[in-house]
Amino acid sequence: MKLTAFPSGKGDCLLLEGGAGGRVLVDGGVPASYRQHVSPILGALRKKKAELDLVYVSHIDEDHIGGVLELLDDEVEWRVHEFQRSQGNSAHQPPAQARPPVVRKIWHNAFHEQLDKNSGPVEEALAAMAPVLAASEAADLRAIARAQADLGASIRQAINVSRRIGPKQLSIPLNPESGGKLMMRRAGQPPIALGSMTLTVLGPSRDDLTRLRKDWNTWLEDNEKALKAIRDKAQKDEDRLGAGDVSRLAFILAMQARAFGDPGSVTPPNLASLTLLAREGDQTILLTGDARGDQILAGLSATGQLPDDGPLHVNVLKVQHHGSENNIDALFCDAVTADHYVFCGNGQHENPDLRVVELIASRRLARPDGSTFKFWFTSSGTSSGTADGASHMVEVEDLVDDLKASSSGRLRTTFLRTGKSLVVVQGV
Repeated sequence: MKLTAFPSGKGDCLLLEGGAGGRVLVDGGVPASYRQHVSPILGALRKKKAELDLVYVSHIDEDHIGGVLELLDDEVEWRVHEFQRSQGNSAHQPPAQARPPVVRKIWHNAFHEQLDKNSGPVEEALAAMAPVLAASEAADLRAIARAQADLGASIRQAINVSRRIGPKQLSIPLNPESGGKLMMRRAGQPPIALGSMTLTVLGPSRDDLTRLRKDWNTWLEDNEKALKAIRDKAQKDEDRLGAGDVSRLAFILAMQARAFGDPGSVTPPNLASLTLLAREGDQTILLTGDARGDQILAGLSATGQLPDDGPLHVNVLKVQHHGSENNIDALFCDAVTADHYVFCGNGQHENPDLRVVELIASRRLARPDGSTFKFWFTSSGTSSGTADGASHMVEVEDLVDDLKASSSGRLRTTFLRTGKSLVVVQGV
């Protein structure tokens, strides 16, 4: 197998290719990074008549789905161009973006499918909260406002993806292995063949999705009146918050935190991440999206992937949620080990978290087997793209230098400093 990791802003975007067939785009990163780094490489594949057998969207957060929507938008523009030329409009100019490869199918759990009747009210609730939070003089509330606004934007992007791939536009098959319904872990479900690879669906489970719906229901019911008051207040005064508004917002955020965890870290869509174990022969790659470590372990256990006598060892682990401290702990580090750990992200939101980088390294170095391993980072202090992100990535680099120095040669690292991609593994 070959795995290529792209610089994707604060998000994820990877290309997985089987040694004897099968090509998967794993998420799309944020739109700007997709246009700059991913689109040209996919355009080169198109010119070689290569196809994407699968576009896999782990979940609807903007830093995962945004680039996928860009890909679909580009294909629409190219089809419009072809139509114009076929109708004799020889002056019609081709789109500026490279044309992506043919997409054979998409795995994407649409927001309205996950939440059913509540998808509309949830979007409206987030839209009502974000501008009022943003007007607050409190820095922590403004930070939550950004998270709420991002989630609202992600929901709209997910809706647009669903429309783009529908029969009236691009007509790309959606989740055909599940009859067009949600992709999830089902009892007794065999691995899905894709070229020379197989993909085992680890999560979400039906229980995960049921719990997500129930928690959203509770959140909406508990906050219906408070949200209406905030919406009414926002229409009268968007410049600053009064004491009463802060009280109502604190109540709402407390309810959301109880339902889903810290809203700025583990958002509801993360809890429904579609996670996969890719296998070709004795090679394995664990694709985790933004799932929590306990959810990943539950999926590995339910599908019989966890050995009884030690950890599951994979060739590559895409470290979940950009290395956030909320998604990984010592239990996970001891239960799953890898030759290669891929950290996607550019330092925004302090991801990868310094404590996570140190935790993974320390747990591996504590093992008596003396095995070597490598950390891959899709950004660096010189390529982050944001001032805050660059500052944090410099801290990551300093930490990693210290860890390498004390590892007796067991830890190796690569940071993406220039260029459009990292080839993490090829024919491992």
